[in-house]
Amino acid sequence: MSSLSLNDGSGRWLRPVLLGLAPLWVVGTLLRGLWTPDEPRVADIVWRMAGQHHWVLPQLAGRPFLEKPPLSYWAAALCVRALGDSAAVLRLPNLVYALIVALAMGTLGFALDGVTAACVAALVAGSAITAFRVSMWLAPDACLLAACAVALLGAYLGYSAPRGRRKLYGYLLMHAGAAAGFMAKSAVGWLVPALALLSLIAWERRWQELKRAELYAGLALQAIVIGPWLLAVAHTAHGEHALRVMFWYNLAGRFMKIPAPPAYQYANAHRNSVGKYFFQLPLYLLPWTALAAAATRRAWDRARLPGSAGTAWRFAVCAAVPWLLLLSLAATARDTYAAPALLGFSLMIALWSSESQRQPEAATAPLRWTRWTVAILAIAFATAVVALAAVHIHSAGKASADLMLAAAVLLSLRLALRRASRAQQHGQVLLSFGWTFGAYAGAFCLSALAIFPTIDRWQDLPALARRIHAETQHRPLALLDPDETTVAMLDRGLQTRFTRIEVPRRAAGRAVTRWFAEHDPRGRVLVLLPGHAAGPFTPLLRHLGVRPPGDGEAGRLQATGAARIVRRYDLPQGRRYALLAPSEGASRPDDSPGHPQ
Repeated sequence: MSSLSLNDGSGRWLRPVLLGLAPLWVVGTLLRGLWTPDEPRVADIVWRMAGQHHWVLPQLAGRPFLEKPPLSYWAAALCVRALGDSAAVLRLPNLVYALIVALAMGTLGFALDGVTAACVAALVAGSAITAFRVSMWLAPDACLLAACAVALLGAYLGYSAPRGRRKLYGYLLMHAGAAAGFMAKSAVGWLVPALALLSLIAWERRWQELKRAELYAGLALQAIVIGPWLLAVAHTAHGEHALRVMFWYNLAGRFMKIPAPPAYQYANAHRNSVGKYFFQLPLYLLPWTALAAAATRRAWDRARLPGSAGTAWRFAVCAAVPWLLLLSLAATARDTYAAPALLGFSLMIALWSSESQRQPEAATAPLRWTRWTVAILAIAFATAVVALAAVHIHSAGKASADLMLAAAVLLSLRLALRRASRAQQHGQVLLSFGWTFGAYAGAFCLSALAIFPTIDRWQDLPALARRIHAETQHRPLALLDPDETTVAMLDRGLQTRFTRIEVPRRAAGRAVTRWFAEHDPRGRVLVLLPGHAAGPFTPLLRHLGVRPPGDGEAGRLQATGAARIVRRYDLPQGRRYALLAPSEGASRPDDSPGHPQ
């Protein structure tokens, strides 16, 4: 971390940023499997797309998947075609997205206030817990976040440049980022930079900026990027329906409740509540919450400075707050939706850090509280590793390795935070931040070496799918009200044949009975069971009063005589499924359950 020093060169921030973020990127993308939610679904869409002749619309288990435009699926499918299908290959584009976020935010931070701001903006944007999870997660949000970072960089460069070529290039970059964001996750890619720029123009009352030809020249670029795809969608067999689903039911339907078919009533999922995003914001920003609070407090003063003196602060505020306010009015809410706003907060923290580097006495309390936050998180990581060692006590080698990793987490934490405290005492704010970042990144990466393989076993859906496929491939199979994860895991790599029974709960018994009557008596119905299966932590959970889950809908169908449970499939601490057969008749030898009932 000694390389984190002030320098006048515009590229001097790049090496420490890449060295600091690279371990997080490698662990987050390459050293784990596919986890729910979302990742198994996206993996199937990409696997399907890698084999499709036409890439206009993504497909989930052979059906058009109309929620998102296909840019992120295209990128992952190209990797799968070239290198094969695996979790690491699927996430290779995420490394590119994360790199783009770091480069864009570092460049923007440098444009705002020099090297210190560049380092801090890139490191915070790459490691704040929600932004990091979005960047590492196999979902279109990672591509969207990178596109938003590029668009925000272009918006500021265009806005702050004098009329002419530099302004044109800045706004062209903004339009390029907005176009990529649109192709990743629809109009959200436009909304984030547009809200930031328009809010800044209104705040500074620079209405003449809206008359600049340079601002609109990039619309031609957007038309070239987006237009051919929209035309291709419109010319598919059900193009009008596809466009309505993507840009009305899915987009507008997440912000307000609109009349829509039951399958497209997105407002019913992930319901929002007043102020939810702002109440949860401290969690989104971990471990930099204390710095964000200090930066927000300073922004209250600095953003009111007249003229260009306050423009950087006003832009940072406009990059964060308007998007959060719009999300707060939406009908749906997920923490990942707030990730683009964290880019604005990373800029505020960067500006605060740059000012504090020149006036270090003002940074004492926020940096101390950040060290405490990192220490608490690291101790929590180490505790989780020790818990894994306890449940692996029967395997001396595994338990010993876990305990050694837990000790390494605590030792590296102590050394790094001591260096951070010493740097702060000498007035070196950037160096203190760097060591604090190193303490957090080291604790996370070391802990992940023990925790991630365990979660992989809990989330090994391909193994579960292979068992189900092997025992049902010669039988008619139906899925009762399946979620997208169930559909995806049975399709990816296996193309398990099944029909879907999608009815209201009150009609499930009649629907299952009718399906059995219409098919071979050897037919089976697969049902997702509630809760999680037993595993190494089950005794602890029971001690804490957590009751074992029941059989849910499968149990009700068995109790009413509509079906009987003949197989159970599960993963330790993971998903549970029941395989149903017709209730009439005695159990045949091939119906003997895989687990005692």
